[in-house]
Amino acid sequence: MTVAGSPGASAFERTLDRIGSDIVEGRLPPGAVCTVEELTVRTGHSRSVVREATRVLGGLGLLEGKAHVGHTVQPSERWDWLQPRVLRWSLASGRRDATLLAIRELRAATEPECARLAAHRRRDTDALELRAIGDALLDAAAVQDVEAFLDADLRLHRLLRQAAANPLLDRVGGAIDAALLDRVDRLAAGAIDLDDAALHRDLAVAVERRDGDAAAAAMRAIIVRTA
Repeated sequence: MTVAGSPGASAFERTLDRIGSDIVEGRLPPGAVCTVEELTVRTGHSRSVVREATRVLGGLGLLEGKAHVGHTVQPSERWDWLQPRVLRWSLASGRRDATLLAIRELRAATEPECARLAAHRRRDTDALELRAIGDALLDAAAVQDVEAFLDADLRLHRLLRQAAANPLLDRVGGAIDAALLDRVDRLAAGAIDLDDAALHRDLAVAVERRDGDAAAAAMRAIIVRTA
């Protein structure tokens, strides 16, 4: 997947990333009014690219456009905090600690119930895949393969949400994924905790056995140790 701001990112992605980051960091403060022309100069990209970026930012709640006025930067209370882009910008900003706390609280409020529902609603194919992912987590932890560990961790959480079959829980999953993806560049080699990996395997086994209470308990323990 191409990350906005990386060399392979499109002009649109770089423009969106630049303006979004500037808003979240406060370089474009709430109430500031920006014209397309000003944003074109700011980003170095064309008017058509800037217009598309402002359209997306409007959908995320960061900008509000009005004809003959421009685009007004919105306060953080208006932002769509469940959107991964917003969370990614916030995690890369001075808001990082507060954002991590909010995600930790969201995880504690939703993920144990998601695990419990998955235990009761999962299909046989879900159980087999969860067991395989649990094994992959243990294998990655044993050799301290950070990339493989985090990839398996992300797949496990996504599959649990799928197995829980609750669209509202799935809706908040993007915020959780953003936090898990944020760990990719921050978990140092040799830093994978074998006990954390074992807890994920315990979770997969509990779901396979349709033990909702054990699945919820395992998830709570994971959140306490890793959030």
